[in-house]
Amino acid sequence: MGDALAAHLQALERALHGPAVRGDVAQLAAPLDDDFREIGSSGACFDRATALAEIPRERAQVEIVSSDYAVVLLAPTLAQVRYRSWYVIEGVRQREVLRSSLWRLHGEAWRVVFHQGTPAAP
Repeated sequence: MGDALAAHLQALERALHGPAVRGDVAQLAAPLDDDFREIGSSGACFDRATALAEIPRERAQVEIVSSDYAVVLLAPTLAQVRYRSWYVIEGVRQREVLRSSLWRLHGEAWRVVFHQGTPAAP
């Protein structure tokens, strides 16, 4: 896989962390595949409709920072993005979460089809 694709997928993932995207249902919906599913770091499971309802509600409460990205092309139209993230509340880093997303190519656009967050060991 090329560096350009890895950088593009990382940028798409980071965009999903930003309050502008998280707070706007239309912007949030665009990269979420119709088959999107999530296993959240809380252990709760979400489908696309639930994610589109819940994520905008939490955007004002948390900032998300992330690092240690790894991108692996699993098939010509499927890639996995792995990284670490933290919620930041009032300038203080909260719990660390290990994250994994599966991105699927639709035409010329990559869309996230699955995401999982797992709390990191202390």
